[in-house]
Amino acid sequence: MRELLEEHHTPQCGSTGGRPAADNSLCLTVRHFPCEVPQTSAQGSHTRRHCKVCLSGTRRRKQRRLTKYMCLACDTLLCVSPCFREYQTLKHY
Repeated sequence: MRELLEEHHTPQCGSTGGRPAADNSLCLTVRHFPCEVPQTSAQGSHTRRHCKVCLSGTRRRKQRRLTKYMCLACDTLLCVSPCFREYQTLKHY
């Protein structure tokens, strides 16, 4: 039993707590284009969701701005300007 544990055991790193950071390294290496959020039956053609960058508040004052655009490759809702560019080009938007 001891040999099996020594052979297959991998030590776990201690948790720092909190939510893990989103890995947006894919955003920096692949081409992305904005597209409209798919319509829902409840909202119809007025489908809007909250922009991820505006909600994060890391680069400017946090706000709840609605957008009808998203990055289909990232499956992330983003305002066209300036949030889309910031999210796709900055490592820590």
